[in-house]
Order: sequence, then structure tokens, then C-alpha cells
Amino acid sequence: MFAALTARLIYVEVVNGPKLQARALEQWYRDVPLQGERGAIYDATGRLLADSRTVYTVYVRPVSVTNKEETASILSSALGLDYDVLLSKLNSRVSEITVKKNVEKDVMLAIASSAATGVYGSQSIKRIYPYGNYLTQILGFTNVDGEGQTGIEKYYDQYLRGRNGYVLTATDLIGRELESAETYYVPGSQGATTYLTVDGHIQSFAESAVDQAMLTYQPKGASCIVMNVNTGAILAMAQRPSFDLNDVPRDNVAELLQNSKSSLISGVFEPGSTFKIITSAIGLDTGAISRNHAVYCPGYRMVDGQRIKCWRTIGHGSQTFDEGVQNSCNCLFMDAALAIGTDTFYERIRAFGLTSKTGVDMSGEASGLTIPQESVKIVDLARMGFGQAIAVTPLELVRAAAAVVNGGKLVTPYLVDRIVATDGSELYRAFPETSGGVISAETSAAMREILEKVVSEGSGKNAQVSGYRIGGKTGTAQKYENGVIAQGKYVSTFLGFAPADQPEYIALMIVDEPQGGVYYGSLVAAPYIGEIFAKIFAYRGMAPVEQEGEKRQFEMPDVVGKSLSEGILDLRKFNLYYESVGEGSKIIGQIPVAGSIIDEDTVVWIEIGQ
Repeated sequence: MFAALTARLIYVEVVNGPKLQARALEQWYRDVPLQGERGAIYDATGRLLADSRTVYTVYVRPVSVTNKEETASILSSALGLDYDVLLSKLNSRVSEITVKKNVEKDVMLAIASSAATGVYGSQSIKRIYPYGNYLTQILGFTNVDGEGQTGIEKYYDQYLRGRNGYVLTATDLIGRELESAETYYVPGSQGATTYLTVDGHIQSFAESAVDQAMLTYQPKGASCIVMNVNTGAILAMAQRPSFDLNDVPRDNVAELLQNSKSSLISGVFEPGSTFKIITSAIGLDTGAISRNHAVYCPGYRMVDGQRIKCWRTIGHGSQTFDEGVQNSCNCLFMDAALAIGTDTFYERIRAFGLTSKTGVDMSGEASGLTIPQESVKIVDLARMGFGQAIAVTPLELVRAAAAVVNGGKLVTPYLVDRIVATDGSELYRAFPETSGGVISAETSAAMREILEKVVSEGSGKNAQVSGYRIGGKTGTAQKYENGVIAQGKYVSTFLGFAPADQPEYIALMIVDEPQGGVYYGSLVAAPYIGEIFAKIFAYRGMAPVEQEGEKRQFEMPDVVGKSLSEGILDLRKFNLYYESVGEGSKIIGQIPVAGSIIDEDTVVWIEIGQ
């Protein structure tokens, strides 16, 4: 028995002693938390994007309140609270009440200097976003306790969050502070500083583009991404609708969930004609097609007994491969996909990363959706060739297209460049991750040349910037609802890169369900990419590689009411590229309107009817 008692004492004093001592201290002392300051977030240029400000949480210990009515009156007035509700809490038997969080310093000082008793304040941190509705989905936000909830704030929370401190004060049995008690102060520590790859200037160009698209076309949404084509560093990501990070709509859960996700990373869509970049590259690289390949387009192809239309229902006629890409001819890409074959096509889209996540440093990333390879029919493969029957995330598409034009390197996109501790030591640094061999350097060079012609001579003319070489591809995809085509609903896109001969930037503009009858990517999305590139060239001080003379300007001819053949002849007189919608033999609508002052590179939209 003596031995057992001795063993028990040793266990209590030595083994369990620290734990019991901590429990005793919890009873003897009241602790007031001091939240550690959260680390700041900067862009690549040193612009402050997220900061912290000290605020306070107000507590009351009812047993220490000697003048309950007066204290309730002071607190209700200073904090905007209901007097009766507060008074009832002060008359309760609870040991401590949290009265209000995120109280500003001047209000806390006013309460401290008042006649209120039993009131205590703990220091906490409020997150501040100087630019409000800017990089909303990428930066993300924190909860009231300063913990990252979305975006960078969540993904890098372990680095950003500070270490909490506390204040300890000795109390009596019922929690009242002892008159002779000593107060122990343990300060918190600040979190690490995070530097993004995002360039604030380029981000502002993208933000301006999506704002303008929302104003002009009243779409369901608009988004834009700009990435370094060789490293994967993300330079800009903008999205609308959005919200001010300083006023997170927590009371509207549906709106918060919808607008806090990055559609560029978490959303999937049918890419439409922008996917033809990938089909072209696979076809050329495997030898399934060649640039000498001649294609005849009557406006449709019969595949497995199904009539699949080209976007231009009257057909493109006879054309070379390069011309087919410029015309975005669906027939060409159906032919190409069928020549490639299902097994090779799937093998190559996997190599392009279109069936897996990119590995970007953000939570909630989605991956592309494809028909199971063993279930693919010939008609499915034909549709995949021109961007239907397959869905990808915008970031996956940008990454794959970057590999097409950068020499065949598949990059890993990333948003954070480095993270630095308060003592200056580097805790984290990103290094570009690339894997080669997706396509050959020769195929990549050919694709750069072909896609540059799309902008200089084809449907991408509205993305041109005088004196600079730009390549790209337009896209106009029909949307589906409940498995059927949603009439009148389109996703308009343009994917461009620059400079075309030695690419550095790649950008994607998406306008979801533009209104007003105009929905072609060449008209809706391409001009914004041109504007973004023009601003980047000016910002970077990039001189024009070739100076051109002034573009010829003239009045837009009136082709409405004319036969299709007559109208086309009028447009060709001015060397205008046009896109058409509808079927028939008569032109019933046009954009730009007759009499508008346009230049020779303007893309014209005409509506055809009976």
C-alpha cells in the first residue's frame, strides 16, 4: 500500500503535475486574449493589398459590475446596443459576457474613461483591404477571429496568421480581480508578409476590362486572366460580379458563395473555338494534318449520320489549313479530330493538363470534364475538335495554350512569389515549375505563326495593336441547360498572346451571356484583350517592333436589306472581315451601324434572314 501510494504521488507530482498546475492557474487567473497581428499582403510592385488594424473586443464580468444600470446605459449608448437586453445580461449569473467585437480604439478609450465598471477590453485585429473590390476572389477574406476563409488568406493562413498573446490577472473564487493582484502581459507576434506575383498595374488593366464589359453588354459575368507564358506566374485575375472585401455580404450566404469563388480557377465551361488552338497543335504535332492540307467547307459535316453545322452555315468553301484556322471553320477541326483518333486525342489532352488540376496555389481548384474515353463516339470526338463535348477551367485552358506557343513547356500557375518573416528571413519562395515535350518546338513555332495570322488577317482583328505582333483565337460557345442548347445564351471569349514571335504574356477574356444580340468573341471579347496588351506595352515601355502607317478610315457601308452576295461584295471593297449569324439570302442586321467611322481592321457582324 505504501509503494502504491508513493507511485501515485510521483504520478501526480511529476507526470501529471504540469497539467494540474495549468488547470489551477486557469482557476486563479483571468486571461484576456491579445490577437496577434496578421501578416500583410503586397503585389509584385510593392502595393499594399491587405493590412491589419488593431480593434477591441469588449467583455463584461457581471460580478465585478457595481452599477449595473449605469454601466448598461454607457455601453448601450457607446456600442449601439439594446439597453434592456444588455441589462438583463448584466443581471445574469454568467461569469463573463462578450458584449461586442471589432470596437474601434476611440470608442474603447471612451468606455475606459467612463463610470462603467466590470468592463474589460481585449486587443484583436481587423483586416483592411485598401482597394476594396479588387482581387476579391484571389485575396479572399478572414472571419471575425482573423482566420483565413477563402483565397490566399486561407491557402497561406499558416504563414499569415500571427501568434496570439494574453493578459493574466489574479482573481478570487468567484472571478473578481484581487486588489493586490499582479498583471502579466505576454505580447503576440505578427504573421509573415506575403508577396504575390500579381502586378498591380496589369491587374488594374484587367479590372477595367471586366468593368467595361459588364457596363457595355450587361452579361451574367465577365472575367479575365493574364499570365506569364513562360513561368506560369499569374499577373492579373479579375472577375465580376464581385464585392468589397471590407464589406463581405455574410448575411447573404448564396451571394457570398457565388461571388467569393474564382470562376477562373473553380468553374468549368465549354471553351468553344478557343479549344481549336489545342486541336490544331495536336494535329500538326502528330502529323494527322499538315499546313498543306486543303479543306472544303459546305457549312456542315455528316458524322455518324448526324449533320453537324459549321458556325457559318453557308460554308467557307475551299480553304487552306491556315485559312481554316483564321476562319475558325468547324469542318476543319472535325476533320482534324477524326484524323487524330480517340486514343491519341485523349493521350494528348492529358499531356496538356486538361483532365487534371493545374496545381495553382489556391483552394477549390476544379479540373476539366471529359466523356470517359471508352464511351466516346465518333460524333463526340468530332465535336471535341471544335470545343464542344468537353469542359475545362479557364486556367487549364490558359495553361494549355501557353504550352502551345512557348515551345511546348507545360507550366504550373502560381500566385505567391515569396513569404518573408518579421525578422527578414525567407519562409517560402516559389520557383517556376515546367515540364517539356508537350509538343515540339517546331510545332509551337508554326502555331505562333498561324495564330498571329488570326489576329492580323482573320477573326481576331479587333485585338490588334498597331505596331505590335499579337496572336490569338476567338471563341463563341453555346451554353447548355438541362442537357439541351439554351437559345440565345453564349460565352464569348478571346485568348491572346504577345509578342507573337517571342511570347511573354498570355491573356483570356470571358464574357458570360452578353446581351444586346452581339455575342461573337471577335466582337465582344477580342477588343478588351487588345486594350490590355496596348496598356501593357505602354507600361513596360515596349517599343513597336514595326511602325505602320495610319489605318485607312471610312464610313461603314449600309448593307441591311441587300442580298447576302451584294452585301459581301460591299464589305470586300473595304477589305473588311465579317462574321454572320442566321440563315437565308438577305442581310437583316449589321454592327457597326451604317455611317459609323471605322478602320480597315474592323470586324463586321451581319445577321442573315429571309
